[in-house]
Amino acid sequence: MSSSPSSPPDRSASGRRSGLTVRALVLGILFTGLTDLWIHWAELVLGGRGHTALAGTAIPVGAFNVLFLLVVTNLLLHRVLRPLAFSPAELLVIYVMMTVSTVVSSSGGLHFLIPTITAAFWYADESNGWANLFHAYIPEWIAQRDRDALRGFYVGNATVPWAEWVRPMSAWIAFLAIFTLGTLCLVAILRRQWVDRERLTFPTVVVPVEMIRDGEHFLRNRLLWLGFAIPFGIDIMNTLHLNIPPVPYLPTRTTDQPDISTFFAAPPWNAIGPTPISFYPFVIGIAYLLSVEMTFSCWFFWLITKLLRVYGAASGLSSGATGGGQSAWPFLGHQGAGAFLALTLAGLWLSRAYLVEAWHIAFGPRPRGPAADQEEPLPYRWAFLGLFACLAFATGWCIAAGMRSGVALTLILLSLCYMIAAARIRAETGNAWLFGPDVDAYKVMTTTFGTMVYSPADLTVMAYIRNAISTFDLRCLSMPHQFDAYRMADTVPVSRRHLTFALALAVVLGLVLSFAIALMIWYAYGAGAKTDAWRTSMGRMPFDQLSDALKTPVKADVSGSLAIGAGFGITTALMLLRTRITWWIFHPVGYAVANTGTMNQVWLPFFIAWLLKVVALRYGGIQLYRRSLPFFYGVIIGDFLAGGLTTLLGCFLGINAYPINW
Repeated sequence: MSSSPSSPPDRSASGRRSGLTVRALVLGILFTGLTDLWIHWAELVLGGRGHTALAGTAIPVGAFNVLFLLVVTNLLLHRVLRPLAFSPAELLVIYVMMTVSTVVSSSGGLHFLIPTITAAFWYADESNGWANLFHAYIPEWIAQRDRDALRGFYVGNATVPWAEWVRPMSAWIAFLAIFTLGTLCLVAILRRQWVDRERLTFPTVVVPVEMIRDGEHFLRNRLLWLGFAIPFGIDIMNTLHLNIPPVPYLPTRTTDQPDISTFFAAPPWNAIGPTPISFYPFVIGIAYLLSVEMTFSCWFFWLITKLLRVYGAASGLSSGATGGGQSAWPFLGHQGAGAFLALTLAGLWLSRAYLVEAWHIAFGPRPRGPAADQEEPLPYRWAFLGLFACLAFATGWCIAAGMRSGVALTLILLSLCYMIAAARIRAETGNAWLFGPDVDAYKVMTTTFGTMVYSPADLTVMAYIRNAISTFDLRCLSMPHQFDAYRMADTVPVSRRHLTFALALAVVLGLVLSFAIALMIWYAYGAGAKTDAWRTSMGRMPFDQLSDALKTPVKADVSGSLAIGAGFGITTALMLLRTRITWWIFHPVGYAVANTGTMNQVWLPFFIAWLLKVVALRYGGIQLYRRSLPFFYGVIIGDFLAGGLTTLLGCFLGINAYPINW
């Protein structure tokens, strides 16, 4: 078994070999709906009793659990009803349809957006003055303003007034669907560069591909089951402990562990900030699949951020802050913003020869014989035109809502830059939770130039768009999973063109299903009553900040802007050094991740994975590393299946569940 799937694709024209069979499409949509229901119930209703993040983890836990069940079922079908057994291509189609669509259902996606649609009118009162501040700038079709509909949403024990939701639901589904289809077009353009030429790692596809491609042989490996048993047993035992306290408890999450910062009480060392310890098994398993340069860079640059905090406290640089407390030494959020922008913009510049080639294939003279892009997910001409059309629609949507054209286009393109960077980070690190820097696209726009350059209508629509595509929480992006789907199609014989149709269908129908299910749960239990309070509060947050910006405009943050430039320059330099110096070990992605909240949670699992791999390679070489892989595959599977099982039991039985990630 290798750490990344690399078998040559088999491009058969038949529906069976392409995976685009009727039952694959039907089951893909069916399991998408069921997984959406599972996600919403677990995260909105089960909530505080504990749940594993079923959509926003490195590999979507909900979809992965369904895939494992299908693989086991398929092994039984091969034995007793072989004609009904699924082909590997069908299993792949079903799985990726779930991943690209269900991922938008959680926090960072619809769980933030739907409360945003309702918050501006429900929370408005005389004390905050929202009605006079910005209600006039909210078009009727992007918000829910009917008082009875709002009361049912927040209080619960009500049915969904679908007539009142038709306009805002249609408007937002259209925006999200078109924008997501635009990223699909962009993935179709970049696929050859990232997958074939740069050969990015894509660690999150390894275990699903191995399960799909060679399920029986894969699951017979004893070392895999040894790795499986450790996290699975720990997670089940911890769930039992939460319900039966005498059962032993062996915590692995940051919330259960001591914080290193408590041992550094004296200045300047107390400036290191929260430094939690964790032992997430699935993070160790995925990080073990990465190169040692990548894992080293991630924890090394994280360590540098801690030293910069200490230096700032010792030198006095950390005193004082502007920009709502964001702009203070060492400007980690701003450095992270610059790093994300550089990963996209400098990355596209370094890929310019390929992009020119793709453009020429798309719009140049058509050669005789097979087209150069015939094996790509879309013809390049369709991909470019589709991307431009989708971006034009998203920009036009914002303009119709009240934004000025230049502001709308800037916000859309800036948000897309963050998404491209996030997709690349996940493709190279399998990021446990895809958080961006604290300074997200919205904050870049509002702090770099201040808020005085924007009209009240601009700021109002930006508040809505923020929770749709411009937030720091990037866990619910479909784009990284679109890349994964095409990477998996290089190993399992699936037609990329047919796969594109399945992905587009899953995105559109999945959004409709997920939006409707979320509304039914919120109306049944009440967003302000019995469902998760944090997700409800995230709907109000943009309007609290909008109110502050309109009452007290934010000034241009010069220091923060310089820090963004520094982050951009450092990342660009690291990218150039890696292209010119073969022994250069410091990876720009490691620097970018270190300036987000994710690495502060998983620095120790990354260090453990780095150390284990270094030892394996030094004392056993590549052969020992390859022989050890099934164990770490098992660790990933055991942790994910335990997280899914305990969350499912919590949904049905109402018991406390031990989350594998929070």
